Amino acid sequence: MPIYEQTYRTYEGQLRRHFRWWTIVKQELRVLISQRAFLVLMVAALMHFIFRILQIVAYDIIRMDPNNPINAMIQNVAMLVVNEGMFYDFLRIQSSMVFLACIFAGAGMICDDTRNNLMEVYFSKPMSWRDYVLGKTMTLVAIGLTVTAVPALILVLLHNILAPGWKTLGQTYWYPGAILAFSLIIVLPCATGVLASSALLKSQRFAAIAVFMILFGDLAMGGILSEALHKQNYLIVAFPAALDHLGSVLFKQRHPVLSMHWKWPALYVAIVCGSCLWIVCRRVKRAEVAA
Repeated sequence: MPIYEQTYRTYEGQLRRHFRWWTIVKQELRVLISQRAFLVLMVAALMHFIFRILQIVAYDIIRMDPNNPINAMIQNVAMLVVNEGMFYDFLRIQSSMVFLACIFAGAGMICDDTRNNLMEVYFSKPMSWRDYVLGKTMTLVAIGLTVTAVPALILVLLHNILAPGWKTLGQTYWYPGAILAFSLIIVLPCATGVLASSALLKSQRFAAIAVFMILFGDLAMGGILSEALHKQNYLIVAFPAALDHLGSVLFKQRHPVLSMHWKWPALYVAIVCGSCLWIVCRRVKRAEVAA
């Protein structure tokens, strides 16, 4: 009777020296795309994009005929004009869909791996905790930018195609930079916050509930402080208000409530993102050592 060597199979795959985190991104996206609920959520997020396409097409076509009586009416209706305010409103409205998409996709990313003992599988391959954290974070960032920056940049390109000329280019040349900056300001806190909740808790459901409770408590605290101290700038404690204020600065919009320098909400957002990322890195690093 032959005697077999009782050992594990050697790793026969090709070693990646760079971009090892891309393996995690592909795996997470493959799992998410196979879920019908996630696809429905993404389609719902893009319905607003379709509405803005119709708005831009109608606006640019009507503007081609200066004698059209509807032209003067459209110019007097602020919500129909295609300018920096329209792109600011588009991203601001899309932020709620980014929040829901990140919770759906990311609430179980780390806690499910811990519960199903997948950490040992990840770290048994030539992959470090940095690759793991970067892969999970980039997955949520890619989902968020798909809802915000990508459609907004397509709208800018469409506007320049339908209304070509130096005038349109001179008005819109700075839009892509503002769109990318505001999109990252929206997406990064959502991604890191959801991952931090998933790293701290052991259940996807509890992680999602915790994020909602923290957000609602933050909104309530901002409203209470502004009312109790009779100063509207204390609304900046409410995290969505800080994001909106930064967006209004990037798109040169006059904020109706807050009157403070943009560096304070920027510092607030940076502290929140940094704290959440520190929590994720600390938890994952411990799991790597245990594995």
